[in-house]
Amino acid sequence: MATTFKSQFVRHLANSPNSKRNALLQKGFTLVELMVVIVIVGILSAVALPKFLSQTEKAKGTEAKTLISGFLKEAAAAYVEGASTVTTLLGAPTDTPPGNCPVATAYFTFLCTQDATLGTVTVTATGTAESGSLNTKKLKGVIVLPTNRITFDKEFGT
Repeated sequence: MATTFKSQFVRHLANSPNSKRNALLQKGFTLVELMVVIVIVGILSAVALPKFLSQTEKAKGTEAKTLISGFLKEAAAAYVEGASTVTTLLGAPTDTPPGNCPVATAYFTFLCTQDATLGTVTVTATGTAESGSLNTKKLKGVIVLPTNRITFDKEFGT
């Protein structure tokens, strides 16, 4: 009987929830659980990465739009203060950088022009090779000085 009691006692210890054996077997994750998590993370990253990249392109475009808008507001202020010539608003053509025209950034170069007969100042931003998908794309901002109305011809993404 002692042998039967011992074997039953050992079985009881092996099946009890507090046994070291069960604790060791229940630690960690199974391979299937890990594979499911990896697949879920892969799907989420496949969906999120294109959205993230499009947002970085949008941020680069916003940089150009902000610089253009700032320059056009300066041109409007100068016009109100009495400036009316290309040299006064944009600086002499030999100036480096020319007048108040935005300085080229890593992602954009800028060209500023004025049409005295129409009373407009135009700034065109052109994407550089480092701007990714915005390379060679242009954004043009125009201000009509008598009305101080700023317009953009299109957004980069369209």
